[in-house]
Amino acid sequence: MSDFLDRLDPDFRDIILSEGPFLFEILRTDVDGARAALDALFAQMAADTPEYEGQKDEYHMPGLDGDPDVAVIEYRARDVLYPDCTIIWLHGGGYLMGSVDDLSAQGYSNLAPVVSVDYRMAPEYRAPAAARDVCAVIERVAKNRSPRKIILAGPSAGGGLAASAALLNRDRGGPEIAFQLLIYPMLDDQHDTPSGHMDIPPSTWTRATSLYAWSLYAEEDGASAYAAAARATDLTGLPPAYIMCGDLDLFLDENIAYANRLRSSGVPVELAIYPGAPHGFNGFAPRAAVSKRANASIRMALEHALSCARSHFLTG
Repeated sequence: MSDFLDRLDPDFRDIILSEGPFLFEILRTDVDGARAALDALFAQMAADTPEYEGQKDEYHMPGLDGDPDVAVIEYRARDVLYPDCTIIWLHGGGYLMGSVDDLSAQGYSNLAPVVSVDYRMAPEYRAPAAARDVCAVIERVAKNRSPRKIILAGPSAGGGLAASAALLNRDRGGPEIAFQLLIYPMLDDQHDTPSGHMDIPPSTWTRATSLYAWSLYAEEDGASAYAAAARATDLTGLPPAYIMCGDLDLFLDENIAYANRLRSSGVPVELAIYPGAPHGFNGFAPRAAVSKRANASIRMALEHALSCARSHFLTG
C-alpha cells in the first residue's frame, strides 16, 4: 500500500487515510446497512448543496417486453443549452447501492434534460435486468420525444451499465445512441489486471469489495456482456465514447483496455487518466485541483457531443 500512498494526490490523503468502519467494508457483510449509510451520506451532501432550481419530475416508463415499469427522475434546468437532446443518467454504487435522485445528474441538466434511471440492482435482481431497464428508457425516450441526440452517461457502476446497455441496445436494433460518457466505469467482473491487484486502502473501492459485488450482480452461470461490458467479443457499431479514470483506481487497466478495444473496432474514443487519483475522486473531493480538471473535461466532452455532428465527435 506504500506505493499507493506515495503516488496519492495530497488533496485526497485525509479522506483516504480516515479511520473506519468503511462503507465498502460494510457492503461485504450488510448490503442494506451499506445502502442506508450511503443514503445518509447523500442526504448530508444534498443538505450542503443549494436547492435545485430547475424542474424535477418523477414518473414511470413501461419496462421492456413485459418487464416491470422503470422509475425515473427527470431534471431540466431553467435554461437548457440543448433542449432537443436527452442525457440518460445511470447512478453509481457497485450495482448494489445508489440513488436515482443524483446530484451529479442535476449538475448536467443545464446542458440537456437529464433522465436518471432507477434501474434494478443486485442482490434482488441479477443482470441483465439493469441493462434491460436502461434499454426500456432509451426506447421510450426515443419514441415519445424523438430527441436529436440521446447520450448514455454515468460513473462507476453507472458507467459500466451505460457500456453494457449500449451493447444490448445495439444488439436489439434499438434507437441510435449518440455518445457514451463512461466515468471510471466498472466493466470487468474479473479484474485480472495489474491495477485490479493493486493494494488499495479499505476506504476506497477494493478488489475484494468489487468481486463481492460482481458475485451478486452478474449472471449465475458467468457474466455476459450485458453485465460486464469487458466480456463483449464484438464492439463494432457502438457509440463514440469518453472514458475517464484515475491512475490509482482498481478499474484503470480495464478502462484502458476497453478504450483500446473500442478504438480498434472503429469507435471514436477519448481516454482521460488523472494522476494520483483514486476511484470516485471527483465526487468525494470536487474542490481538489485534479477533480476540477476532471469535471471540466467531462463537461466539455458532453458539450462537444451535444453540439457536433456524429462524425466529428472527437475532431471538432
